[in-house]
Amino acid sequence: MEKRDSTQFAIVSFTGNSSLTYEDIKQANNGEIGFHFVIDPHGQIFMGRHSSKVGAYSPDFDENSLGICVIGERHEMEDAQSIALTLLLENLKAEFPEIESAKYIYNED
Repeated sequence: MEKRDSTQFAIVSFTGNSSLTYEDIKQANNGEIGFHFVIDPHGQIFMGRHSSKVGAYSPDFDENSLGICVIGERHEMEDAQSIALTLLLENLKAEFPEIESAKYIYNED
């Protein structure tokens, strides 16, 4: 797996399906999660791909961003998910000060 050279963005995607689990996402991708982090409906943060590696979630941003997958729909996020996402973004910004912004991708049906 290729190492990422720069980290300009945090990409936040939503599955649009709150019944999915971390294991479902992992299984659907043959055990290889392209996101760096997955946040479940209970606000638990799971590790996907190591944060130093290039992701596989949005071809335009894979090489220069960290990917976060939130299980569910953006406008129906649980409070625990919202808090977990906010804290994760704050921690990533502290660890990767070169992050310019968070970009949101809505994969909702």
